[in-house]
Amino acid sequence: MAEYRRWDQKTLELRYLDPEQVRFLRGEDGRVYATIADELTVIAPTLRQSHPLTDPDRYISIRGSDPKDNAPAKGKEFGLLRNWRQLDTVSREIVELELERRYLHPRVEQILSLSEYSGLQLCVVRTNRGVREITLRDARDNVIYLGSQRVLITDAEGNRYDIVNVEALDQASRTMLTRIL
Repeated sequence: MAEYRRWDQKTLELRYLDPEQVRFLRGEDGRVYATIADELTVIAPTLRQSHPLTDPDRYISIRGSDPKDNAPAKGKEFGLLRNWRQLDTVSREIVELELERRYLHPRVEQILSLSEYSGLQLCVVRTNRGVREITLRDARDNVIYLGSQRVLITDAEGNRYDIVNVEALDQASRTMLTRIL
């Protein structure tokens, strides 16, 4: 028989946090610490954007282990931080670095070559982080349109590449892109 977990009202409550309630700092040990409303410090919090592609600055979920729990759950959410860009300077810089590390999307500046092997497409691109090879299994499952000119490509290894403006690509790149799409 299946086991069901009962959810109490406290478990289901969504807690919104304002920038004044949250402080981030990097300890001497190199780990990040988040102090929430002067009542709890989360060691090595996980930060996730609620809408990383369409509205990355709106809300950040602060997750981690509750040091008060005997058997901490790594995915426990402590709250949604709104207007995170209004954090104090030190906290904002830490959050920016943590989010950059988590949501690394190199921007495609040029498509250098495109070839096909056994149903796979190999695309060599120049990005803002250097030349990369993108292997695509099925473009229908790995390409997301984010508006009329923006495209997000996910390669076979789960890496994401952002084409911010298709029209800004050179003609040869746009021609190769149409073969991918």
